[in-house]
Amino acid sequence: MPDPTPDAAVTAASSNTERFYTQVKSLHEFDKIEVRCVIDNLLSKTDDEACHLATYVRTQSNIESLLLLNASKHVQAIAMIARALFELAVDSRLLETIPNAWIKATAHAEVEKLRLANRIINFKRANPAVTTDTEVYQNYIDQNAVRITAIQESIWPGVKKVEHWSGMTLAVRCATLKAPFDQMYAEDYPRISWYTHPGLTGISNVPFVAFIHVCAYAYNLAVKSYEQSLLTVIRVFKLSKGNEHIEDRLGAAMKCPFADTDEQKEVLRKQAGL
Repeated sequence: MPDPTPDAAVTAASSNTERFYTQVKSLHEFDKIEVRCVIDNLLSKTDDEACHLATYVRTQSNIESLLLLNASKHVQAIAMIARALFELAVDSRLLETIPNAWIKATAHAEVEKLRLANRIINFKRANPAVTTDTEVYQNYIDQNAVRITAIQESIWPGVKKVEHWSGMTLAVRCATLKAPFDQMYAEDYPRISWYTHPGLTGISNVPFVAFIHVCAYAYNLAVKSYEQSLLTVIRVFKLSKGNEHIEDRLGAAMKCPFADTDEQKEVLRKQAGL
C-alpha cells in the first residue's frame, strides 16, 4: 500500500497489510476458478439455492469493490465493506442452518419494500408541500400491501418492524451460530466499527500508521468472512462431489499469501492436489 513517509513502522505495517490484501485477491481467484464457474453452469436451482446464490453474488460484488481499495486513505470504505462481508457470511450460514430460511429471507425483502413505500407516503401526507412524486410508491402499496401484511403476520406474528428475517439481532445470530462467528463478532467486528460511524473515536490523536493497521484488521475480517461464505456455498451446492480437493484448495488460497518461499508455496499446492 502506498505510504507518505519512509518511517520504519509505516513500512512494516504496510508490508503486513499487503499480505492480507493479497489474501483477499487469492481467495477471489480461487472463487472464480473453483466456485463461480461451476455455479454459473447449473441448469436449474431450487428456491433455497437461488436465495443462497443472491447472497453469494452480493458477497462477490463486495469483494470486487474491496480489491479496488488498496491504500490506507480508503480506510473507512475498507472497514465498511469488511463489516458488510461479515454480515453476509452470517446470513449465508443462517440460510444453511435454519429450516426453510429462504421463505423468511425472501418475505423480508418484500416487507422492507412495503415499509419504505409507507414511510415515503406518510412523509408526503404530513408535508404536502414536498414535491416528491410518490405515485410509484402508492401503486406498490395499493397492489401489494394486503398480501405482504398477511405474509408478515404469518411469519412474524405481532412484530411491527422486522429488523432481520431471522428475528434475531446480529449478536444473537452470531451466538447461535457459534464458532467462528461468535469470536469474529466479539473481536474483529467491533475493532473496525469506529471507522464506519461518525465520531472521533479511533480518529482523534491517532498516528498515521494506525490507519494502515486498521486496514489490515479490516482485510483480515474480510478474508475470514469470505472464507466462511465460500465454505457455505461449497456445502449448499455440493461442489465437493465434483472436486474432492476443493476445500483443500480453499485452504491453500488462504495460506499462499503468507508463504515466504517458492518451496513453501509448492508444498501448499501439493496438499491441495494441484
